[in-house]
Amino acid sequence: MTILTIPGLVLWLFIIPFCIGLIPMPWISEKDRNAGVALIAGYLVMLPLCWLVTVPCILFVQYDSFLVMTRWFTVLLAAAAVIGIGICIWTVRRGEKIFCRPTGIMEMTWGERLGWLVFFALAAWQLYKAFTMASFDGDDAEYVAQSLVTVQSNTMYRILPYTGGTTSLDIRHSLAVLPIWIAYIGRMTGMHTTVLAHSALPFVWIPLTYLVFYEIGKHLFRRKAEKSRGGLSLFMVFIALFQMFGNVSIYTNETFFLTRTWQGKAVAASFVVPVTIWLLLWIFDEENGQNPKEKKRRRKKEPTAALWALLALANMTAGVCTSMVVFLNVVLIGAAAFWLMVVERKFSILIKAGCICIPNGIYMLLYLFLHA
Repeated sequence: MTILTIPGLVLWLFIIPFCIGLIPMPWISEKDRNAGVALIAGYLVMLPLCWLVTVPCILFVQYDSFLVMTRWFTVLLAAAAVIGIGICIWTVRRGEKIFCRPTGIMEMTWGERLGWLVFFALAAWQLYKAFTMASFDGDDAEYVAQSLVTVQSNTMYRILPYTGGTTSLDIRHSLAVLPIWIAYIGRMTGMHTTVLAHSALPFVWIPLTYLVFYEIGKHLFRRKAEKSRGGLSLFMVFIALFQMFGNVSIYTNETFFLTRTWQGKAVAASFVVPVTIWLLLWIFDEENGQNPKEKKRRRKKEPTAALWALLALANMTAGVCTSMVVFLNVVLIGAAAFWLMVVERKFSILIKAGCICIPNGIYMLLYLFLHA
């Protein structure tokens, strides 16, 4: 079972999202393309697709709703992966590069190599502890049990995870469908959902979060060009240390990151919010220019439509995780878009920000309607 399960995990948690993440690559500036961005983009597409398939099945299919969701979601994921591969082949045939060349080890200074060595050691230690000392939280009685009940009964949010008894539709949790996504991965790989959540998913969300922080660091240090490379590795070391020693209370993001990695609240705080900040920094860099000298020379701006689309998908991913971040993301994007509008003196930036928040508004209206 283990021999067959591990390739399944690699396929559904890494290969499929990576292939899906190839879709927006041709519309992203070539200097910013890499495999990490493709993997992040893949999850930003896969999780909203899960929401778009799951919620109608929850609301309109009473019996075997999970079975119906599994069929449709598998078809959509397969189609998206094929489209991603097709776009990759099309881009290569046009003579363009899919990914930019990464900095080689031999091109780094000794200080930079040491910094990356320390970071990878810290990250590996966190993964080791997350696997060997899996934390069991009280909320798992809802989140993890909901995934297990879904797999066993083929229904979604119609059985109480606390008792196993039938109930009416659980409206409070039914729009945050991350437990259903976990159930889907468990169904497709054959792994028990409890083992999947506690032992396998930390190997997805922890590295994925650090990929996001790596991209944030690249934008924060971009203005100093070659001098920033050592600073980027040091930035990642400090982020890893903050994650390890941020357990000053049970409510901090760092606590959720390492002890509740699989829960929707943890994914929202550790992945969705940093992704939103990263995309806002990226959009600001492309709109505003990398430095004042380049702006004076009227540097040709890179297209940002793909970045705005990814930001809209990040908003939808927030709804997959928890309803709380749906509103918080709107506030964050609105504040950032307002200041970018002031800097660029373009009211259109605020209009774009409003458009990408439309899914959040639909989500909140649906939530209120179902609770009425």
